[in-house]
Amino acid sequence: MKRLFCFIAAALFVSLSISLQAEAACDAARLKEDIQARLELLDEEPVRAIAEIIDLALGGLHDCSDEPHTYEGFEGAQPVLGPVPVSEGLHIITMTTEGSARIDGVALEGCGKELDGLIHNISAGQGIRGAANLVAVESDCIFYLELSKITAPWTLTIAKAP
Repeated sequence: MKRLFCFIAAALFVSLSISLQAEAACDAARLKEDIQARLELLDEEPVRAIAEIIDLALGGLHDCSDEPHTYEGFEGAQPVLGPVPVSEGLHIITMTTEGSARIDGVALEGCGKELDGLIHNISAGQGIRGAANLVAVESDCIFYLELSKITAPWTLTIAKAP
């Protein structure tokens, strides 16, 4: 009888973990509905509603992090890009520009050493067709990008490696 109970408990545990993984996919419509429901509670319980909205937003940030990120800009002084969420695994960071560019990553906890420091240093003409860099991310994390020495319009794409 104990074996049967343990087997049923193990089967339930495995099915629960599989269903939770399936729910972790990026579902923007569901996220919007959940946030809207919390916004309706804002007048009655503001602290609880705000905490739940933050939890939903952070969860959505990581659930949708496998979607490619694309940024664009012009020459001159640049803003810090971020926060940029990435999931564990390999990612390709591609800078396309006719001019020169320097990209430094500032990784928060768990990203790994490849996103903390110099990512790209492109001379004029090297990034016309896109200069790509493959980086390994140790675990789901958030990082920032500091862009400098930008001398022409640019596009930056961050995509999960296939």
